[in-house]
Amino acid sequence: MGTSIRALLLSQMDTFTPSEQKVAQALLDRYPSLGLGPIASFAKQAEVSDPTVFRFVVRIGFPNYSSFQQALYGEIDTAMNSPLARMDAFHSSSGTRESHAGIFRQLSQSLATTIEGLDAAAFDKAVTLLATPDIRVFCGGGRYTAPLASLFAFTLAYARPHVQYVEANVNLASLALADMGRDDVLVIFDFRRYQKDSLRFAKAAHRLGARILLITDEWLSPIGEIADIVLQILGRPFAMLQTNVPALALAEALVISVTNRLPELARQRMEKIENLNTGGIEQDTNRRDLPE
Repeated sequence: MGTSIRALLLSQMDTFTPSEQKVAQALLDRYPSLGLGPIASFAKQAEVSDPTVFRFVVRIGFPNYSSFQQALYGEIDTAMNSPLARMDAFHSSSGTRESHAGIFRQLSQSLATTIEGLDAAAFDKAVTLLATPDIRVFCGGGRYTAPLASLFAFTLAYARPHVQYVEANVNLASLALADMGRDDVLVIFDFRRYQKDSLRFAKAAHRLGARILLITDEWLSPIGEIADIVLQILGRPFAMLQTNVPALALAEALVISVTNRLPELARQRMEKIENLNTGGIEQDTNRRDLPE
């Protein structure tokens, strides 16, 4: 299958019957582990019959339950491969010198896959939360995702106040936790391989009463167990690096949607920021012109 089973379920959820939706939701709640066990255990968890699970598996494109499980195992194998392992596999195959047009096609496909599988209800819930100007928003990530979190915080701060980027550093993260409390929001980016520091930080914020908005990949960061909202990136990896295009697009879509919800506040805030920037430049220039 071209996309993950998770993405398939999310994209087709509205077309499922009530019984099929129970099966799909049970799998999403314990993805992918529920589908790796016996069909009887799956059915019990979903509160349906064994034949209902079997018909559902056939409904989403598998000839039998065994092939469905093989697909899940394939996803796990892909998820467990490190960037170095992916690079080794890539360079052992033919056609490693892909043209720029081919690379752009892959990027476009990664973005299209994310759009297709995006949970629209979760996205709207995230926008509603971020568009509440009185709450404080903290944004953080790990070694790989910190630049995404930083850029997201920077652009969101143009649309609304009370936005803070949390450095990917244990000591600095602790300082942020000291200021975090109930009704605050932590937006955290966490992709494979998931960082223990990010999980510890998210759990600490959760204990303080902060709501967690997780942006992760299709295999779902462990932070998902405590997150209030989960948005997933479904783009496929390249040889050595996983593309940031879908994640960046999702982050910008959130900021644009928040701006659309708060047009007047965003306009006033941008004007104020630009005026302060201009004033600061003029002040520095005047100071340099003063005699020693």
